[in-house]
Amino acid sequence: MQKGNNVLEISFISDNNALNRSKEYLYTLFVPDRASTVFPCFDQPDLKAVYTLNLSVPKTWIAVSNSSLAKIDRSANNKTLRFNKTALISTYHFAFAAGEFQKLSRTKNGRTLNFYHRQTNKKKIAHNIDEIFDLHFKAIDWMEEYTGIPYPFEKLDFVAIPSFQFSGMEHVDAIFYRESRLFLSKSATTEEKMQRAMVISHETSHMWFGDLVTMKWFDDVWLKEVFANFIAAKMVKPFFPNVNQNLYFINTHFPRAYMIDRTKGTHPIKQKLENLLYAGTLYGKIIYDKAPIMMVKLERLMGKDSLREGLKQYLNTYRFGNADWSDLIKILDKRTDIDLQDWSSVWVEQAGMPHISSDYTLENNKIISFSVFQDDLLGKNRIWKQNLTLLYSKNGEMYYYYLFLDSNRFDIKLIEGMDNPDFILINGDGYGYGYFELDPASQKYLLKNVCNIKYSDTRAFAYMALYQAVLNYKLSPVDFFKSIMCSLDKETEYQNIPLLLSFLRTTWWYFLTQKQRIDLANEMESILFQLIKLHQDKGLKSLLYQTLSSSFISKETTLRFYDIWKNKKDVNGLKLSSADYTKLAYELLVRNHPNSIDIANEQLSRITNEEQKLKLKFILPAVLPDEKSRDKFFKSLEKQENRQHEIWVRTALYYLNHPLWADKSVKYLRPSLEMLSEIQRTGDIFFPKNWLVYTVGRYSSTDAAKVVRTFLKEHPDYNKNLKAKILQFSDLLFRAEKIKEKYK
Repeated sequence: MQKGNNVLEISFISDNNALNRSKEYLYTLFVPDRASTVFPCFDQPDLKAVYTLNLSVPKTWIAVSNSSLAKIDRSANNKTLRFNKTALISTYHFAFAAGEFQKLSRTKNGRTLNFYHRQTNKKKIAHNIDEIFDLHFKAIDWMEEYTGIPYPFEKLDFVAIPSFQFSGMEHVDAIFYRESRLFLSKSATTEEKMQRAMVISHETSHMWFGDLVTMKWFDDVWLKEVFANFIAAKMVKPFFPNVNQNLYFINTHFPRAYMIDRTKGTHPIKQKLENLLYAGTLYGKIIYDKAPIMMVKLERLMGKDSLREGLKQYLNTYRFGNADWSDLIKILDKRTDIDLQDWSSVWVEQAGMPHISSDYTLENNKIISFSVFQDDLLGKNRIWKQNLTLLYSKNGEMYYYYLFLDSNRFDIKLIEGMDNPDFILINGDGYGYGYFELDPASQKYLLKNVCNIKYSDTRAFAYMALYQAVLNYKLSPVDFFKSIMCSLDKETEYQNIPLLLSFLRTTWWYFLTQKQRIDLANEMESILFQLIKLHQDKGLKSLLYQTLSSSFISKETTLRFYDIWKNKKDVNGLKLSSADYTKLAYELLVRNHPNSIDIANEQLSRITNEEQKLKLKFILPAVLPDEKSRDKFFKSLEKQENRQHEIWVRTALYYLNHPLWADKSVKYLRPSLEMLSEIQRTGDIFFPKNWLVYTVGRYSSTDAAKVVRTFLKEHPDYNKNLKAKILQFSDLLFRAEKIKEKYK
């Protein structure tokens, strides 16, 4: 190499993995480091560039990329599409999709959006299309108003892709979505509609947070994701005026964040990344759920206006460039008297959460002292400074006490002299973060009376506290399950029902023994059938059905569901979709239905969509009662080409490792763990996590726990990122082992 102009010639053969080829279409997915497998480049987010793209495609295909189409050169059978130069973008934001797509366009206030899709159901298109466009227009308008920065790129196209690996991906000017996230059924629940609004708002906000300003290195990947989620929650709020948005935020983000943060594999929001090859392991619920909680706390500390003005300055300072968390903190620190560097060191740069408990002394049935305690579950003596709202309840009346917890102990003088309470919730407004341990008297009262509390928010916080008590070996899972059933029967707040159903499913499959499930099955199935019948809301009916159809075990309900599947009946007024009947066929197969072969063949004959038929053919060998078929299927996953459709693999693994087959399928667990490093190397960013969710994450037995412990013991030098993932998704397994032993 010499001073002046130099020419470097490279011979390069593109890898096919990141091109996601199907017979009728293909699409790229380069995040975080896959662009370099398709063309020579350095996959560093701080190395931005402009791109020009030429695509040679069959003459019936159309294509979309990061810039607009400049020219088409046609030949007899093919055509070459020539795109304009892109804006200055990182390699993982470069993308294109090509194939037999349909294109729809809408124009509003001089801005045109284009939507590319492969959906063939005309009724489903008509039912969804206006809302899909409207949500995108609203998201752009909201972001422009909030940031003060006009939409920073040339256009906005979006593409719905069947079986896309993620819910969405924010390529500059070309957002890719999983088709099922956009095209909802007529019976879609309010939660599903909100999830669609959230994913659209999330990906659109990335055009500013992530695309306009990008992190310097992937250890700050959370920085773009936290703003996308934090802002999406704000954006969606006015779209659903009848929904309690605070409760929605709490019911979704907090349980998900705790799911990881309570494990031995938890990690800081800002993680260290030494090798870009492991960038995919950084993604997860800490980034997507704990980080937005942290931002809400930061906003409460600083004030909404101060935070917003700081974010505007951040975007304008680093537009079309790169920045990290320290750059943002320096900007925000000047807008508050709080030491954000110190606050951030605990909340952002270190792992874990606090354990918060209380203790009070009674005399003559009056409180004479009351204290709140904070300790570090990881034994590092840290303090999580946060605002808390303590709720005191007596005879149905509730009183709230506000405190800023900035030490190991906080004495509440205002509560002294109050009557002996029915219950106390230290986290009375739901926005406190940590393991909030119930005092014994409150736990006893709530277990029996939570369903009678008049305020829906308070019921939700009590449900979470009781669930934490189960996880921490303070409460019998049978008693908790019965409390859930009582609450489901009486719960009037729509948003609390998904929360309860989630706790029901986890308790049912992980913490109850098979004998306990058999004893409770008829009651559980009867109540859920009855609730499906009683509720008029189609979305609510669907939620209840989804839990019932995945949890039934009695012979009576198995016969009833076979009749429903066979004769295409509704379920107590709920009309099932084609996808519902397919899932029901899987559930019947995994329960060893005597007509399994007929069920499989008939379900195949019912499906006319070629891609859906291919998906069913792929999954069926993993669901059939024939153990040899399942063994052969699992063996086939050793080959990378058989894992190409990761969404299909996830569904297959869900049934292959079903709790009802646990004693026979546990043999797949060790080889599944041995395959993990290759899964991480060859799969997309969420695949290693999903691989663990649907393998080790499906078990609750001592035998399975032993397999995981042995694997970790035999691999002391295992990659720390992957080891953390194993610990995260085996947490329920290890807890289930202890819970079953204690409450058998």
